[in-house]
Amino acid sequence: MRIRDIYLIGIASASFFMSYFSRLAWSIVSTYSTLRPTIIEDSVVFSLFFVGYVAVQVPAGLISDRVNPKYIVMVSLIGLAVSSAVSGIADAMWIEYVASLFMGLSAGWIYPATVKLLTINFGGPELPIAMGYYSIAWPLSIVLAGAVLPEVCVALGWRWSYYLIALASVIIALLYMPIGAEYHGNNAHGSLNLRLLRNRDVIVVSLSGFLFFMSYWAITLYAYKYFLSIGLSDYVAGLAYSLLALLGVPSTLIAGYIIRRLGVKGTLWIFEAIYGVLTMMLAVVTREIPLMILASLMGFIRFVITPANSTAVSRIGREMAGSVTGLANLFWQLSGTVAPAAASLILTRMNYQALWIIMGIIIMLSAVMYQLMLKVR
Repeated sequence: MRIRDIYLIGIASASFFMSYFSRLAWSIVSTYSTLRPTIIEDSVVFSLFFVGYVAVQVPAGLISDRVNPKYIVMVSLIGLAVSSAVSGIADAMWIEYVASLFMGLSAGWIYPATVKLLTINFGGPELPIAMGYYSIAWPLSIVLAGAVLPEVCVALGWRWSYYLIALASVIIALLYMPIGAEYHGNNAHGSLNLRLLRNRDVIVVSLSGFLFFMSYWAITLYAYKYFLSIGLSDYVAGLAYSLLALLGVPSTLIAGYIIRRLGVKGTLWIFEAIYGVLTMMLAVVTREIPLMILASLMGFIRFVITPANSTAVSRIGREMAGSVTGLANLFWQLSGTVAPAAASLILTRMNYQALWIIMGIIIMLSAVMYQLMLKVR
């Protein structure tokens, strides 16, 4: 790859990192917050982020097909910085609610715009490779959240977690400045038309993704608290949480080659089926070392799925990649508004073991839908 290609993938990945890291932060920071949120208040914060995130998915995809996506990402990052700063200075839960909503409204533009940016600059066999490198942001954000945020909260205070997110968002936005005309989007007129809505692959990717991500958000948002509940120390719980993504760093780097070999469909259903089984095993594996091994395996398998999703929407959409990404991601992230409520309902009426078994079964259903219904190879 040329230096400019590496630079483009790097800043796109960094932007994706911030959009994900910002939504993960509360799952750890809330434990240290002086606002003392309840489980219900935690759920409201998570849900409001996703409400904002979901609300902008379709317009983000449409606009990304019409204008230079770099400007969309830059404005989104500035909005993310402002809302993160507000979250840091909040002295009441209602302010956290408002900040979380606007954080979602800002972060929601980044994924469709960055996928579009990569789609118009990479094609053929290069596309899944670029998506693999780009997707490293997802597991890396989880690893750093588990490893860094507890330390920041203890050493500097929980508010500094959000101040650092704000600073990093501004810096990444400025890194888009050198991107010149060669990175401008094409002139395709993205539109959410009936042909797109009737496309079978768009429907399958959207609905199957909804099931998978609903379960995944439940794991991501509640795993740290679960690890604490079974007796792990703050440090070990943070390490276990990081391991849910640590091996995802190398797996995203090789994911493009796996996708080229198995195809998009094969990669999605095989790796989701395995991930569903591993999720159910969380209910029975509670000893430290076996749990660390299980979390590591989950991280490796999970983050082959991410670039497969990105490659799927790119290939399905082609010149309308922004619109397809926005529509699919609408359903994927809509699951984030459902997951906290569903998980809290299960936790208040049953327990964590029931949560992991139910979520594992839902992931298996998503894998079956991909196997039986997805056409794109």
